[in-house]
Amino acid sequence: MGGKGVVLVIQKTIFYSDINLTANHFSIPFSQIKTHDFLNEAEAKELTGKTPMQEWLLDPSMKGTSITFNKWVMGSSSLYVLTNTWNPVVKNNQLKKGDMVQIWSFQVNSLLCFALVKL
Repeated sequence: MGGKGVVLVIQKTIFYSDINLTANHFSIPFSQIKTHDFLNEAEAKELTGKTPMQEWLLDPSMKGTSITFNKWVMGSSSLYVLTNTWNPVVKNNQLKKGDMVQIWSFQVNSLLCFALVKL
């Protein structure tokens, strides 16, 4: 894809809430993020303003899909979420509770992109 600036965002075990079809989101808790440097200043400001961002996700089957990336504040804790088109990613890659995954970020033509890796 010609991406650059590859950064490991998170490595985590998938929980029930990450594959719950009703919830339709993958959570990225701030406390588990490997580095917060994966966002540039404009992207961080956009999310702080509660504006969801449409980004590109490359899944383990190498299928790319548009996905919503957002920041949620829940009480005193914050998290990022991948949502809206998350359920097809779960289904197409047979993700299940207990799977270990990584989310990597990278830039393609100044567009934030993510890659989901199933370990």
